[in-house]
Amino acid sequence: MSVRIPLDYQPVSPSLSNAKSAKRKVLKMGFTTGTALSAASKGCAHALKGEMKDAVVVSTPIGLRLEIPLNYVKVDGEWCESSVTKNGGDDPDDTNGMEIIVRMRLNNDIGFITLKAIRGLGLVINKGLPVKPGEPAINPVPRKQLIDNLKEVLGEKFGAEIEVIIPRGDSISRKTFNPKLGIEGGVSILGTSGIVKPMSLISWFASMVEQLDVARNYGLDYVVLVPGNIGETSARRKLRVDERSIVQMAIFTGGMLKAAAKRGFREILLYGHMGKLIKSAIGIWNTHYKYGDGRLEIITAYAAKHGVSHEDLKRILNAKTTDDALNILRHYKADVIFNDIANRIVENSTNLIEGKAKVHCILVDMEGEIVGKSEEAFKFLA
Repeated sequence: MSVRIPLDYQPVSPSLSNAKSAKRKVLKMGFTTGTALSAASKGCAHALKGEMKDAVVVSTPIGLRLEIPLNYVKVDGEWCESSVTKNGGDDPDDTNGMEIIVRMRLNNDIGFITLKAIRGLGLVINKGLPVKPGEPAINPVPRKQLIDNLKEVLGEKFGAEIEVIIPRGDSISRKTFNPKLGIEGGVSILGTSGIVKPMSLISWFASMVEQLDVARNYGLDYVVLVPGNIGETSARRKLRVDERSIVQMAIFTGGMLKAAAKRGFREILLYGHMGKLIKSAIGIWNTHYKYGDGRLEIITAYAAKHGVSHEDLKRILNAKTTDDALNILRHYKADVIFNDIANRIVENSTNLIEGKAKVHCILVDMEGEIVGKSEEAFKFLA
């Protein structure tokens, strides 16, 4: 599969919105797969012009210029092959240390480059992503970055064919959201800034939001937001919904609520383990531990409201986990207590998105069993 794109290509993608954020938070700790692809291709461009280089200077979408080392460059007839290893710095991304190999030749298709996924680079299958189905999973901004860098070497008028090989791409992609997004056979070439900062929350969040775009493209007017695998597995088992509506939101409860409302979903169901979702009952919208906790304090407060004994309140407050707290409450009407908490989560969430969508909530335990739900959430149950 391949795609032929003009040299005056201009990306039109929701991913571009992230570039503005990246500009404000740049930390030069690594470089993206998009920069790696540009570097390997630029190394070939120089070689095909007769200049063999050990490193190339690559321009990034935010204007920074990075010197990227090349693993090797070799020319065989009209073809050149070059390799770059992605360096994501301290970012925990799975593609850190991944090799990207480019084979490139110039041709007479002046004004265009043709990109081919040979091995390890994913192909887009689903609609709703910034790249059309059937094309290599190279996002719009990295495409533009690649063209800009080639023009620096080859000028404004040239034609080229570029083949991309990522030896470990297929195995690495299974650890990413690509299979869920509808990208098969390998990783994506990403990056709206060209650089990677430690703990790239922007890229992480952007990958979550893309799931919403895919679900919306299917024509769904509701979405089920789950924090992780417990919620997703349980949702598939317990709910009567289109499975394409089930979207993981990781730690970004507030951000995904806002993104879903902005995309026009009329109803949003928060579904997942109480240990994550319950934080929203007191307005903690990022569920990473460093942003705050209060889970047991919330359960203790609502248990007190519903008449739980003083002794058991102390046991709940000293419990190790929310499931431990739930076990203490099984001697009471635990469902009533957690229904009350779910309703508060709905109230806070609705206020957060200024009433732009109808919000529901269902809380589950570690086994994926439902322990509480908001007033109208029953309509989603199988």
